[in-house]
Amino acid sequence: MIKKHPQMKSLSGVQKVAIFLITIGPDKTVPLLKQLDESEMEQVTVEIARFKNLPSDVAQAVVMEFYEMMMADKYIAQGGLNFAAKMLESAFGRGKARDLMKKVKAVTDVTGFKFLKSVHPGELINYLQKEHPQTIALILANMKHHQAAGILSELSTDLQGDVALRMATMGKTSPELLREIEDVLITQMGGSLGACQNLGGGVKAVAEILNSTKRGVEQAIMELLIQRDPELATEIKNLMFVFEDLTKLRDKDIQKILKGVDSKSLGMALKVASENLKAKIFNNLSKQASEALQEEIEFLGPVRRREVEASQLDIVALVRQMEFRGEIVLARSQQQEEYVE
Repeated sequence: MIKKHPQMKSLSGVQKVAIFLITIGPDKTVPLLKQLDESEMEQVTVEIARFKNLPSDVAQAVVMEFYEMMMADKYIAQGGLNFAAKMLESAFGRGKARDLMKKVKAVTDVTGFKFLKSVHPGELINYLQKEHPQTIALILANMKHHQAAGILSELSTDLQGDVALRMATMGKTSPELLREIEDVLITQMGGSLGACQNLGGGVKAVAEILNSTKRGVEQAIMELLIQRDPELATEIKNLMFVFEDLTKLRDKDIQKILKGVDSKSLGMALKVASENLKAKIFNNLSKQASEALQEEIEFLGPVRRREVEASQLDIVALVRQMEFRGEIVLARSQQQEEYVE
């Protein structure tokens, strides 16, 4: 077994990530970097640039630590903490296994609301309706965006706006407070659910959640935010992308998006779209495809609004995925970017 390198103690988590990415090479590094948010990517990239002469034994020690942590996660997933402890002891010895389990517990203890990962929105509604808006905001900020959107949609209109405002102005929350609230939730709800990874609110979190809500809910919340804090509302709006914002995109990006959308979903989504958006879409299709799409829309006849909104949300989700992968560029405000072809 590789002994722990003395320099390892002085390395931060970001530095270890940078070393690991350097070790696996650029082909594998780029896809992994794309999984990080801008802040994380910036930090890791800076550290990669700083390691001009990386000792091979340090790189080897970092890779081994990564391997050990991956093994610990695998065993925990298979049979829980006790099972993992036994398997790690068998593989690495009692002392090493104990150290690994301490690291794993230190990470999982601060992830916040571990049991919310797979919760269905309906299971939380009754409980949250009785809670203080700040508590609701904290809980939603620690859920996946589509889950939080489902719950936010079910709250009363006044509560929706209050919770969204509190989330938008929320900073980082101490692990101690998260654990206290988590303990209360587990006690009151039976602790029968899963794990969450998001630790904060802020305008970005609110924008992500509103992008996943129904159009009516989003509009109601934005109207309340505009009344209470216009600057904050503008900041959130600039981070959002809604279906009608397709009109702001370059034709070349529209064409890329249309390749990933089937005609039936597109026709449903355009059923109540503005004439400007319809024209934008038709102009980026061939004559034959444009005529076929218009026939598709006419053939649909009367449709439920929720079906239209669902199709629009699916397309918005696709657009945001394509932006994340760097395949297209979104215009997030009225100020248009200047491009050089």
